[in-house]
Amino acid sequence: MEYVLKIGGSVLTDKNKEKTLSEDFDSILENLKGHENGVLVHGAGSYGHPQAEKHGVKEGSYQGVLEVHRSISELNTEILEKLSEIGLKPVPVHTSSIAYRNPETQLHLDKLSGILDEGFTPVLHGDIVPHKDKGFTIISGDEIVAKIEKQYSTGKAGFCSSVEGVLDDEGNVLDEINSMEEFTDKGMKATDVTGGMKGKVKQQIDEGVKARIFGKDGLEDFLEDRNPGTLVNPSPQ
Repeated sequence: MEYVLKIGGSVLTDKNKEKTLSEDFDSILENLKGHENGVLVHGAGSYGHPQAEKHGVKEGSYQGVLEVHRSISELNTEILEKLSEIGLKPVPVHTSSIAYRNPETQLHLDKLSGILDEGFTPVLHGDIVPHKDKGFTIISGDEIVAKIEKQYSTGKAGFCSSVEGVLDDEGNVLDEINSMEEFTDKGMKATDVTGGMKGKVKQQIDEGVKARIFGKDGLEDFLEDRNPGTLVNPSPQ
């Protein structure tokens, strides 16, 4: 496994229009051509967040679980078809089938190695997850990346986001961030039930894993090891 990459729902979809792909959807995924030996995680964007917010799934609601999962699966299918079109062999791994909370999140990830060994590319996504005594809650793609990187230690975890990285007080991209005390929540406008940029950074720091956060124009650089955006580094040397 060469990398673990999350492409955000805000990049793949128009988060202001329910169930609408972004204008950059095709061109973003085309960057993955020739990079099949990794794990792709995608956000839900307008295919999941509005539904989750509407039904209160994050707070443990039983209502809307099927609707949220069905909607995210629609986006997953669009992504699989595009990746197949550019020559990859993507395989969907629906997170709700391998995750459980009691109350800590448990992800059964062993099958990812088998999928990769056979020349296929696993594609996971933010999803609903059964939560002991709470029905279903939401697991974000950010948490999934952190768990995968912690288990497999690829040294190449990344987030393709709607912004160019983690921003300082003046709106400049930080080269590196080592703790939540350094974080400035700036420039995030769209509603996101999974925590936005702050949640993205916190997940990696809490799990103690390194990851890069970059904009859509940095995706090719990330795949080619050119280190775009901000490095989240909880254990600086």
